[in-house]
Amino acid sequence: MSRIEYLLDINHDMLEGRDFRQSKLNFLELVEQQLADGQTDLALSNLSRQPARCFKIANLHWGQGDLVNAEKYLRMTLERYQRFVAAGEEHGRSLEEYKNFGEAQIKTAAALLDTRLEGPVLTSQVDVGYSPAFENYLLDCCLGTFAFDMSHWQSLEDAWLKNRFPKYKLEEYAVCVKALTGGFASDAEMLAAHEKMWLGKARRNPDAGLMEGYGEYNAYVIDFIFAAVLKRIGWQGTYRHSWPNTCPAGSDAVTTRASDRHLGVITAPPPVPDGESGLIENPQAARRFIDTHVRDQRDWWEGEQVDAARPAQERGKVAKALKEVGWKADPATLDLLRTYRMDAILNDSTHVFLSDPIGDRYCGVKKWTGLFTEEFGMSADFIAVVESEEKADYRDPQGGWYVLWIKDKRVYLVQREDWGDPALATREARPGFSVWPSYSSFVAWWVAQHLEGKR
Repeated sequence: MSRIEYLLDINHDMLEGRDFRQSKLNFLELVEQQLADGQTDLALSNLSRQPARCFKIANLHWGQGDLVNAEKYLRMTLERYQRFVAAGEEHGRSLEEYKNFGEAQIKTAAALLDTRLEGPVLTSQVDVGYSPAFENYLLDCCLGTFAFDMSHWQSLEDAWLKNRFPKYKLEEYAVCVKALTGGFASDAEMLAAHEKMWLGKARRNPDAGLMEGYGEYNAYVIDFIFAAVLKRIGWQGTYRHSWPNTCPAGSDAVTTRASDRHLGVITAPPPVPDGESGLIENPQAARRFIDTHVRDQRDWWEGEQVDAARPAQERGKVAKALKEVGWKADPATLDLLRTYRMDAILNDSTHVFLSDPIGDRYCGVKKWTGLFTEEFGMSADFIAVVESEEKADYRDPQGGWYVLWIKDKRVYLVQREDWGDPALATREARPGFSVWPSYSSFVAWWVAQHLEGKR
């Protein structure tokens, strides 16, 4: 038995195999028996699992090009959902307590089969900050007629990152968002971007379900969310991840009707610093502020654009460079440092500049921190995050200097005469003036200083 035959066999058996109880009922029949016996809560709990299980079987058949069985189990997905809703009504039970019962799969089946949905699937309260929230919003957009709310999407991303989940998952969802909202220059570019994203999942092996398409499952299943997106935007043709015209993995996509029904976008207002402190405290909002303004940053003098993107060959060196100075960066900070050369992020209101962990403009974080600690008595608990090319600054640094305190990962402006004692140097720190809650917040403030001075 091949691997795919095994996956199909075991999933069919779980749903339809006659091995429940001595009566030899299958799972579908068992639920109906439980309802008849008055075991309503147990029956509803079991019934809530059936739509997703039917959809999984549909997807596996779809991935093998067996569209007859794929459609059969897509329809069964909807039938089982409708039975779930009806059973709740028949027995006077509210279904509001149920969530994550396969809402995205039910919505996908409805989108692909042009079926109208009613019931709790449309109003289910999924956990913000987890995958179902993203999937449900994308599928709501596929079924609805409203514009894509970028503020809502960013709030989901913020919650995801707050939970310290991997950013690559957001990058995968971003392909669907861009396709749904017409962000690609052409359908060919869209399909190529999706294929690259999907095949990239084959190289990852997180603790994820079969239908997410990671690792060995990549070649067996279909990206059903993207298939629903294609249908929503009016694309037609043959592509591995399309309905109903699928094709084997690795086959070239063929477009017979170009996409022309993209969603409008409700643009999210850019994050702005707090009026009093000048801070953006939320790390994700700070990062969006940085991304928004650094991509087109220009110097004050000639108005020339300065590209701060870190070269690809340097990105893999950042974590090691931080480790060498004792900087235990959180994922958000590490991603920021891998994305940008800090010494190329402008702030023309001052002669000093952000120190880079790789560093070749002058000396970088390691050498500049070593200079301050070894020659001028700065505490080893501090990491210098701003440096200078002025001789006076590195021969005899005076005044205040920006440092990261390893203890709390905040950035402080500390005075030379106090910096040997971290407690003393940070005792009277003021938000937005001499302390920033995170490195991302500090860099956002740094960018804001450049923008403010330009005005």
